[in-house]
Amino acid sequence: MKLPIIILNRKLCLALFAVGALLCLALELCGVAAATPRMLFGRTADFPVPDAAIVAAVYAAAAVVTGAMSKRSTVNAVIYGACLGQCQLLLPMILTVTLYRADSADVLWRSLCGMPLTACAAGAVFSVKKRLGHSGK
Repeated sequence: MKLPIIILNRKLCLALFAVGALLCLALELCGVAAATPRMLFGRTADFPVPDAAIVAAVYAAAAVVTGAMSKRSTVNAVIYGACLGQCQLLLPMILTVTLYRADSADVLWRSLCGMPLTACAAGAVFSVKKRLGHSGK
């Protein structure tokens, strides 16, 4: 089995990391607890769904766009998706351990909205895009 050659755009990886961090910050500013169980900026909003579901939906939508825009391979799409969700994986873990003593399940749900979700979603979307692109030939 031949391993794929992975050629990544480093600037794109850095940009996706920054977009992921900005998404987390924007969610916190909108009143969704994205990084910690308590709001970082003191704003709260009452949504009919849990905060973790909103965070997952936002990051999944961003990962769908990332997967659809990837051009080379599924591996690249997965890595780009992981770059997008890296902040959302690390911020809940670091902030909750250092600032708050929260329930571990709460940290787990927020962390799963990061790299595991975005990498899987971007890879799946790229795979579907590749299948649909080659089905007509």
